[in-house]
Amino acid sequence: MYQKLRMMMIPKQTLTNMTICLAGLLVIVLVGIIPNIISSVSLDRKINSVNFQLEEQDKLYPVAQLLKKNAQQKVLTALPFPARDKLSRKLIDLFPTTFKDMAKKAGMDVISISPDINSLSDNSNFLIINAVVSGDFFNFRKLLINLGEIPYSERVEEIQIQQNQDIMEFKMKIRLALA
Repeated sequence: MYQKLRMMMIPKQTLTNMTICLAGLLVIVLVGIIPNIISSVSLDRKINSVNFQLEEQDKLYPVAQLLKKNAQQKVLTALPFPARDKLSRKLIDLFPTTFKDMAKKAGMDVISISPDINSLSDNSNFLIINAVVSGDFFNFRKLLINLGEIPYSERVEEIQIQQNQDIMEFKMKIRLALA
């Protein structure tokens, strides 16, 4: 290689200076630039991690506040257990209004309420009501407690919970005793 360079008529001093300059540039790149790039990538990872934690805390903050608020509220120590009774077939039409009032009292919104036609026959001793409500989980608890206060409410046979973007939706099958 030295022979080829000699043929090109480049003086030896110039080659030495070029080699020293290239070595200097290589040292600057290896000592200065590459460690800065590595630390920059490391800092970017840390920033992304902290941003993820902040987003997580922002999303969980309302839940934590709600839990804190509910923990401070006085909790009922005993659930209401009224004497059991049966609903007259003539008063079946009043239950949706009663249920809507209970839901409103509990802070829930009624989306739909309808009787199960299959359970409504002349010789049936019960009526199934399909109800869909939306709201907060703790308010749903209040709705269930209010539902327990109704004397002709036998039980809640099924509950389906679906989390939507900002609110929960609860589908229930309520069994009412008929006279």
